[in-house]
Parts: sequence; C-alpha cells; structure tokens
Amino acid sequence: MRLVWLAAISVLAVVMVVFTPYVFRTESTWQAAAWLVMLATTVTGIAALIRAERLIRRLERHPDSDVSGT
Repeated sequence: MRLVWLAAISVLAVVMVVFTPYVFRTESTWQAAAWLVMLATTVTGIAALIRAERLIRRLERHPDSDVSGT
C-alpha cells in the first residue's frame, strides 16, 4: 500500500513538471515562484518517502541479529 501512495505523489510531481512552462508563461513572478517552491517541496518529499521506504524494507527483511544462538 505504501508504494501506491508513493506512485500517486510521483504522478502529481510529473504533472507539475509538465505544467511548469505554462505557469512561467502565464502567471506573475510571485505565482511562478510559489509554483517552484511547491514543485521543489514535492520532489523533496518524494525523495524522503523513497528513502524511508528503502529503510523500512531493509528493516523488515533483516531480523534483529543481536540475539545470540546459545
């Protein structure tokens, strides 16, 4: 389920990237700057979620190995 949310947010980022040239042509400077801030935040959030997903999978895959087998 986590990957479904990650994919949905990634699609949002792709749509934002596609519309960025249109925003630069039609909107004011302040609105374009706000758009860039939202785009950068979205991309940063996706990177953080991918990193968290990789760490969670690593923790789920490797059980605690500190327990001795004696």
